[in-house]
Amino acid sequence: DRPVAASVDALDDIDAEVTHLTALVDDLLLLARSDSGAVALETQTMDLGDVAFDAAGSFGRAAEARGVRVVVDPEPAMIQGDPARLRQLVMILVDNAVRHSPRGGEVTVLVRDTGSLVAIEVSDQGPGVREDDMPHVFDRFWRAPGAPSGGTGLGLAIAKWIVDRHGGRIGVANRPEGGAAFRVELPAFHPGPGAAPGGAPGPEPAARGSDSAA
Repeated sequence: DRPVAASVDALDDIDAEVTHLTALVDDLLLLARSDSGAVALETQTMDLGDVAFDAAGSFGRAAEARGVRVVVDPEPAMIQGDPARLRQLVMILVDNAVRHSPRGGEVTVLVRDTGSLVAIEVSDQGPGVREDDMPHVFDRFWRAPGAPSGGTGLGLAIAKWIVDRHGGRIGVANRPEGGAAFRVELPAFHPGPGAAPGGAPGPEPAARGSDSAA
């Protein structure tokens, strides 16, 4: 019998909880399907720098609402992989970094061509990862004590699954100046002369530079 305006707080809480539960169910379904081998990758040749720029840029407003700046610095980095999954990978890492950043902090997304590998590094200026927590960061449902609210405990597990399926590796380290840095390394792709797009992965990439803020 109460007017809607008098129930705004309750409705906001319900909306936030529904969003959280929807994300949790989506993550659980993805992991369940991946365990059964039902998730196929749609592989194509792409510039990972472009994928990362687009994915990180989509966090501009959410980061701004938290008082965090997202800086994207991509170089051209050719790989073969699933664009949708790699975009999801970057979004998971950026979302995690933004959640752990203090107001006024900065999240940096770098994409670099290192020769036979392509590297993505997402770093923040938060409290970093405790040494005791390092072995568990990519475990399913694991959340560090005092972790920011809103997470499902599955994002980084999904990120690792995506990296594993692309034949890469992912790790985390604390930065000397403070904060955590997640680094992903994936096999680079260098098409040979006359190679058709979408061919088999090769062992080297190229290089370009661009600096932008989301």
